[in-house]
Amino acid sequence: MMKKLIGGHRGSPKKAKENTIESFSAAISDGADFIEFDVRYSKDGKLIIHHDPALKGHILREMNYDEITELSESLGYRVPLLEDVLELCKGKIKLDIEIKEPETTEKTVEKTILSFKPDEFITTSFHDSVLTKINNNFKELKKGLLFDDTTKNDLMSRIIDLKPDFVLPDFKNFDFTVKNLIPSLPFETEAVYWNVNTVEEMRKTLGNKLTKGIISDFPDIAVKENHCFQG
Repeated sequence: MMKKLIGGHRGSPKKAKENTIESFSAAISDGADFIEFDVRYSKDGKLIIHHDPALKGHILREMNYDEITELSESLGYRVPLLEDVLELCKGKIKLDIEIKEPETTEKTVEKTILSFKPDEFITTSFHDSVLTKINNNFKELKKGLLFDDTTKNDLMSRIIDLKPDFVLPDFKNFDFTVKNLIPSLPFETEAVYWNVNTVEEMRKTLGNKLTKGIISDFPDIAVKENHCFQG
């Protein structure tokens, strides 16, 4: 059986606050193959790592990074910059960079390729326009289309048009992806599932030949389960 890849969902969020340097460091210690994290803009054009568009009701795009830092530190953690994450992870772990705001695509990729080789990271998004930008401007890079039950409209035609290297459904779409989606595609793509958080879910996904990898809130447990499959 080919080795499956284990990703830490926003790091190792059960050990440290998600999308922080501490969480990413924990995922590295857990033995994950890659970390997944989210990129957005601050008001002053900084590439920040944060999942939600707001923090305690404050829209991040309307705040300078210093203001974001002050607010997050008052809550007991620090919102990192993309360059902080690149510095931490270089030579230690691969990256799955989720683009939350399409306008950050080019700048995010340009910064990343200064530190990481094309086979050391992928760029993923729910936004078709992000994958189109990668296709047009960074043809050598791997890209992935994220989807869940709310973003499956015209999925087949979108995939055929965008030609992603990976499809990244949430775990609830595992059966749909394995039974209906992937076998129907006119070209090869690989599946990486996210929200794979129980041992039962890990075993179901890791044991399927169409699974390339999983993204979990518990990368330490996923790594152990993966070793069991590898013998």
